[in-house]
Order: sequence, then structure tokens, then C-alpha cells
Amino acid sequence: MKKINIAIVGCGAISYVTFPGYLKHPSSEIYALCDPLPERARGAAKSIGIDPIIYSNYEDVLNDSKIDAVELLTPTHLHPQQSIDALNAGKHVSTQKPIGPKVSDADAVGKVANNSAAMFRVTENFLYYPPLIKAKKLIESGSIGELSSIRMRTFLGKLDPNSLITPTEDAMKWRGNPKDNPGGLLYDSGWHKFATAIWIAGEAESVSAIISETDDFYLEAPAAVIWKHKNQNCIGILESVYASEMKIRGKYYPVDDFFEFQGSKGSIWVTRSTGEMYDLPPVMLFKGNETHSFNVPSDWLEGFNGAAGAFIDSIIEGKQELMDAEMAKHTLQLTLAPYLSSNSKTHVNPSTILD
Repeated sequence: MKKINIAIVGCGAISYVTFPGYLKHPSSEIYALCDPLPERARGAAKSIGIDPIIYSNYEDVLNDSKIDAVELLTPTHLHPQQSIDALNAGKHVSTQKPIGPKVSDADAVGKVANNSAAMFRVTENFLYYPPLIKAKKLIESGSIGELSSIRMRTFLGKLDPNSLITPTEDAMKWRGNPKDNPGGLLYDSGWHKFATAIWIAGEAESVSAIISETDDFYLEAPAAVIWKHKNQNCIGILESVYASEMKIRGKYYPVDDFFEFQGSKGSIWVTRSTGEMYDLPPVMLFKGNETHSFNVPSDWLEGFNGAAGAFIDSIIEGKQELMDAEMAKHTLQLTLAPYLSSNSKTHVNPSTILD
């Protein structure tokens, strides 16, 4: 079987957790790396032991007929046009979250994707993270009865110089620019949690939030968001805090997450994601006097590996993979709604955010 030749566009920090999934899949080939700083692309290639074609111009990637698909690891504000250009060039597209800064961007990408023979998806590693997949299966099997609450807590801690992922100065520069990024930490990190909530319980219809303003555009903590899912008695809660003097145990970012899914018959904890703060099994099911533990693979890298593998499989099998442009649009609306709510001090229906 012909291998899928993929070009990874952007060789910054996040690329180092993206490479392994494509390297381990028997039907994928990292054929090209593209970065405006070619020495950064060459350094990435050397670090993972491959010898791909190196491009510094994205247009050259699109003009290379041997490239089947692109993985976009570029700044968010570049995603919409880069996705559209790749689809128009006949390339399958996987773009890092979010789909773009504005809802109209999601509509534009979705329109092109719907009329293209190539596939578009947003890479959302949380949807492929084994502990969350296990929790979703337990919920769908009825293990905790009717789902009534999704509670998520995330906190940012002290930067660890030994972390495997250290954001570069240029990456933080565009993230801290409101012209390029519509929000800070809640937008960047919160997207993962809002995507998880939609994946498990569907769209939201009412959002209320309190977001602290600080001197640092990116740092929005403490913050709290609460929402109701459509057509069911299920609420979601996200708490985001900053512990400036607390070291987070983990290999990647100084971020820790905790999930609790409450139902009519019991509850489920997912005790880790990016960080590894708790000396507990990654998934725990509580049913009254019963406690069941599930030791599924829980390294944060597993979510990226699963996402890469699913993208290659979906190209081979000709099927749409999570998350498509429509799901990405709903996630973006839910990610933007807390800002409108906090500023207006009112409830916001995410579906009313159209631009």
C-alpha cells in the first residue's frame, strides 16, 4: 500500500509531540518539513532521525504533487487561509486547534471543505487521549446513569526549565497579541476542555463566566465558566487558575487538568492529562460503595499519537475524522462565549456568535 506523504508545517515546540504519531504509523511518511526558518526545520529533522525535504515557503508545499496531506502547526490566525489553500490544492488538511480566531473563519473553511474531495479536520489531542476515551465509553455504556455534570479544573503552574515543551519567544509573541489571538490562556487551553465537553455531551446553549483581567494579556486567571448543554439537564463547569509558585509534576507543559463526570448512578474521575499531579489511577469509577480503577495509557503524548494515527487511517479509508469544521465551529463559539459573558455580565448563547 502506498504511504501517505505528509508535510508538517511549523517546526516549533508543538511539533515534537506531533512527530511520533506519524513516525510510528506504518502507512505514513513525514515527507517534508516546512518552516520560515529552515534551520529550525533541519534541526527538527535531525533530532528525530529523518531526512525529509525542507521547505521555507508554504506555497512550495502546496505545489509539491507528491505531498498528500499537511499538518498545520502554525499560528492560529494563519490557519483559515492556509487550510483553504491546501484544500484547493487537493491536500488533506489537519490543522492544530483552534480552527481560526473568528467564527466566520470556521464558516469559510467549512464551505471549502464541503466542496473538496480532500478531508479537513482540526487536530484535537484530548479527543484521542486514552483516559478520556475510556471515560466516554463508560458514560455511553450507562455506567453512571444519566449525565448531569461535567466539571473540569485546569491550573497553570511555575515554568519548569526541564519541560519537554518550552514555548518559543515568537510563539508567545503572537499569542499575546489581541490582533492575532482573540483571547489568552482560557482561549488557548480552554479550547481543549470545551471540545471535550461537546464531544461527550453535545452543543451548549447558555454560558456564564467570570474572567480576571491582568496586566498580561495571555494570563486570565482565576476564571470560571459554567454552561448548559442543549436538550438535556447537563451542565459544564471549567475552573482555570494560576499557581505562580507551584511546580507542576509532568513532562510537558506546567499545566495540570482534572475531570469529573457526574451521573445519576455514579461518577467518573480522569485524574490527569498534560500534568501528572495525582498518585491515583488515570480513570476511576465511583458507584456508591464500589470503586473501580482503570490503568489505561495516560502519557499526554498518547493523545497526539492517536490523533496522527486517526488522520492517516481516515485518509486511507476515505472517511471524515474528528473534528470536522462544523464541530470546530461549535467549539470556537463555546470558547469565545465566556469572554462576551464576562464583559457583559450576562448569559450568552454560543450559537449567536457569528463573527
